[in-house]
Amino acid sequence: MPNVNSNAYTLGFATLIVVGVAVMLSGFSELVKERSKQNVILDKKMSIISSVDKEATKLTAEKNFTETITPFLVNSKGEGKKVEVLAALDIDLRKELKKPENERNLPLYLHKKNGEVKYILPLYGNGLWDAIGGYLAVKPDFNTIAGALFTHVGETPGLGAEMSKAWFEDNFIDEKLMKDEKFVGIKVLKGKGNAANAELHKVDGMSGATITGDGIEAMIEKCVKGYLPYFKSQR
Repeated sequence: MPNVNSNAYTLGFATLIVVGVAVMLSGFSELVKERSKQNVILDKKMSIISSVDKEATKLTAEKNFTETITPFLVNSKGEGKKVEVLAALDIDLRKELKKPENERNLPLYLHKKNGEVKYILPLYGNGLWDAIGGYLAVKPDFNTIAGALFTHVGETPGLGAEMSKAWFEDNFIDEKLMKDEKFVGIKVLKGKGNAANAELHKVDGMSGATITGDGIEAMIEKCVKGYLPYFKSQR
């Protein structure tokens, strides 16, 4: 029978409790970390699908993604390689864009549904206050925009934050990225009421959010240009 009043017993019991709690907290931390990672992946899948389907929800995103998306990695040589889903979703575009162009591996998502094909590429750039991003879908001509989804960290509500609203994203549908086989991108105009009479390569902007609009223009140019060698090889 151990002496429950001894210092050794007290120290041993305390050590056992501490170790037990540490193991339990470690297990809980790993569980939370894994759950957090799964949520991030689901959010990415949701955003990718939403760039071509505004009716998508988190309840349907996983199924839609699995049934309609094939992920690739492409490089500056115009080469594309089919990869596992996580190999594409785990790419940190911010880090890839900091690498020399010839060292980048960029994710590209082939969307195929009801016989229609679209190519969805991720976006990352800088807005007025913080990072902006999203996804841009293009048709098989690798020129016509089929859909867009924009995200932001801290743009001003009612101004730059309008970039994530459907009215702004829908402006980009059927716009062109190229002219005479050269990339020209999309100009975000100042304020609404311009698009009806605007020529191609221009969309209505957000009133009072010129810097955010400029950031979107720069983001599209920087990100899309990384895919041009691959697009050219597929024409």
